[in-house]
Amino acid sequence: MHPYEKLTCNGLMKTLENESEEYEFVKKGFLKGMGFMQHVTNITSIHKNNVSSNSTRQARLQSFHIFSKAVSIKNEGDAKVRGAWYGGSLDQLIDILSFGFTRCNINIHDHNDDDSHHGIGISLFSANFSIDSAMSTVADENGLRHVLLCRVIVGKFERVAADSKQSQPSCNEYDTGVDDTLAPRKHIIWTAFMNSYIHPDYILSFNYKNIKDPEIFGTLRPRSEYVSFPNLVAKVSKYLKPSQMCLLLKSYRVYQEKKITREIWIKKMRRIVGDKLLHSVIADKSSGDVQPL
Repeated sequence: MHPYEKLTCNGLMKTLENESEEYEFVKKGFLKGMGFMQHVTNITSIHKNNVSSNSTRQARLQSFHIFSKAVSIKNEGDAKVRGAWYGGSLDQLIDILSFGFTRCNINIHDHNDDDSHHGIGISLFSANFSIDSAMSTVADENGLRHVLLCRVIVGKFERVAADSKQSQPSCNEYDTGVDDTLAPRKHIIWTAFMNSYIHPDYILSFNYKNIKDPEIFGTLRPRSEYVSFPNLVAKVSKYLKPSQMCLLLKSYRVYQEKKITREIWIKKMRRIVGDKLLHSVIADKSSGDVQPL
């Protein structure tokens, strides 16, 4: 069954490109949050959760509104409902739409020494950082990837340290957790509230494409065979686990922030990707020849 058929069979409606303001709103938000990857990202469809398709989904929406109101009263009139992204396989996202987050693995990933999680709960990425959710996706048999756009009751949040075992608010003052209170990338919704504070609205499907315009990513010229980092990510995404993709993005982000040297970053990237795969990508002339690795 094609992914789009699977989506419509599970209570989603396709929003029409060029005919829907909703489509353009979700599309622009996703691409903006993809940062340096937006030029190699191709959105193929956006499907909307059809809440009226069954009574269970209607009840979940009503519950979300009730909790929104309760958190709003608690916090002097502001529940801080925000958009947030969640990435996974298509089957995982459909499962969430059907049964909520109950059957999800709660912050259980293939962590290694370079990766971390923040507390024990459901982690979603802020609206401006859809790229983080994209790195958590798994390609289906058609090469498509899928992310879930949700409404999330943020309320009053507290910082949760990396690798924390915290599983609930530290006190009644707080509702949710974040990785950084000043500029949150990650929202942590505690297990007790995961099906009350999160409402899934859309599934966005996309894939990665190659580009060959050397002006898009700057003017660095190669001395031999090189590949742009966005094209590298697009190509290796078929072979790496979501946890490895997250590590790859994290290493590049640290390098961009000039917290590590280019040499250290390349060593990290080689360790994550592996020399065999890296060499095969660099040798592929269709990758483009923009930013030297």
